[in-house]
Amino acid sequence: MKKHLMKILVLILLIAIFGCATPGMVMDRNNNNLLTLEMGMTKNQVMEIMDKPDLNEAYKSLYGKNMCIFFYYTQRQRSDWSVTKDECTPVVFENGQLIGWGSEFYEIRKNVDITIRED
Repeated sequence: MKKHLMKILVLILLIAIFGCATPGMVMDRNNNNLLTLEMGMTKNQVMEIMDKPDLNEAYKSLYGKNMCIFFYYTQRQRSDWSVTKDECTPVVFENGQLIGWGSEFYEIRKNVDITIRED
């Protein structure tokens, strides 16, 4: 009886250790999945590949286009178990269609919207 109980406890411990995705596993998965994205995909198509985003934001552009940005955890900056934008890759949608991804694209897009609004 004790042997059986010990086997069950070891099995539960193994499931607890290996059954949960570690931050490193999530980062690797997200980085690999980013390689399969294609321009023009819908938000749902991206979520089928990437899963739900870790963070997101949305706004309406000056020209009335709906902008949505998904942020996926791709690089660890701190070991505090919280996810921040600087640890993520942004994936940018315009009117529900993927138009680009990556920090450089996101920053350029954001700067264009800000510059346009200031004029």
